Amino acid sequence: MGFKVFKTPCKNCLLTKDKIVSDERRDELLEDIERKQSYFVCHKSSMDEEGVGEGICCKKFYDDLGHQSQIIRIAERLGQVEFIEQPDNKKLPTWQQTHQNSDGTL
Repeated sequence: MGFKVFKTPCKNCLLTKDKIVSDERRDELLEDIERKQSYFVCHKSSMDEEGVGEGICCKKFYDDLGHQSQIIRIAERLGQVEFIEQPDNKKLPTWQQTHQNSDGTL
């Protein structure tokens, strides 16, 4: 059993403008991950009803910030990184879309 990473970023990746959380929450998550030397679990894997995708690393996090994570560096050195397909990559409403007023303002 290796360190699992999705092969492609989801359509609502935390590291894109289409994220499902606020900028402030994104920053909190990334600061916590850096402090713990951990990684970002893709929300698509945490929403998996069957539990198959539990704990799968976000592809964009792996590509852009993985070099900062002790866990990822260890998994790479041990040859334990496994890239897997996403079972569902439907786009969800973004944080901005769910928090906009009728006039388009936040």
